[in-house]
Amino acid sequence: MPALSESPAPPLPPIDHQRIIVLGSRSPRRRELLGSMTGPDHLHILPPSSAAEPGFDSLTADTQIRQRLLEIVTLKHQDVCRQVPQQPWYSVERPPIVVVADTTVVTGPADGQRQVLGQPNSEHWQSEVREWLQSRLSGTTHEVWTAVLVSLGNQVRQAVVRSRVTFASISDADLDWYLSTNESPGKAGGYAIQGFAAAFVTHLDGSLTNVIGLPLLETMALIQSLSEKNSPKHQDTAFQSPCGLDDYSTPPGSPRN
Repeated sequence: MPALSESPAPPLPPIDHQRIIVLGSRSPRRRELLGSMTGPDHLHILPPSSAAEPGFDSLTADTQIRQRLLEIVTLKHQDVCRQVPQQPWYSVERPPIVVVADTTVVTGPADGQRQVLGQPNSEHWQSEVREWLQSRLSGTTHEVWTAVLVSLGNQVRQAVVRSRVTFASISDADLDWYLSTNESPGKAGGYAIQGFAAAFVTHLDGSLTNVIGLPLLETMALIQSLSEKNSPKHQDTAFQSPCGLDDYSTPPGSPRN
């Protein structure tokens, strides 16, 4: 992955500020990131109705991890889309753009030897994060992967964005200090690069916003790629759903978050 450039970044692509964008996430960080581009008036938060989701146990290959991430965002998307028609702002004539994402930390020396670090256990997060930082993250380079899925009617776009983060060696005293900040719960890998964990970062290759939880440049490019002429209000067939799903009344058969 190429190193970060110090040259100014190109401007993000423009978006349709007249169309509602639905963010299917509980994450305040994703809300802040996407809201910085859409403005508060056109962004609606509609998290998935269930916090359950498939895990990464026994998955050690890159292709397996990527596939599981895409499976998770697909399930999130289905969940959120089933809720959209019940919202007071919903319009059949102008359906919203739906955005969902999932972020995880991937450690390990090479493909086939990976270990995935999700969010720490809410009850025992201190011991879990301590082990992660000591044995998996301290003094090493790891990757942060975010799967993003966006849709407009029957159009769906998705991508998996990867960034590489290098941590300095973390002393026991520094580890005790970081755990005392209570920053770890709800964070992939048990840390927040935009928070106190920035003190440990010595190098970053790739998107910073990807590590935070939503790769902005790639997400906005996916949104921009949704063609207005192919949106449901331009189609001759009857419009069935806002996200290309045939039946919103049937609960999805798999867990989702």
